[in-house]
Amino acid sequence: MKARGLLLVGLAALLSLGALAWLGIAVFHFWMSSGPPVPQPRDVFFTRALIDLAVAVVLGIGAAFALRYRRAR
Repeated sequence: MKARGLLLVGLAALLSLGALAWLGIAVFHFWMSSGPPVPQPRDVFFTRALIDLAVAVVLGIGAAFALRYRRAR
């Protein structure tokens, strides 16, 4: 495998791990938004969860594009 292919696979792996981490954070914030409003209101945790979910989706799309670009070359 060429250096460019290894770089793109490594990038895709890092983006995938980042997406999984942000997804875990989003699940935690969704869980916190379903509980009692301590120490912050539930709406704050729900908003954070949506933002974290959006970041996870963007990182996942980036990983998919890195793998697709590697296959195209």
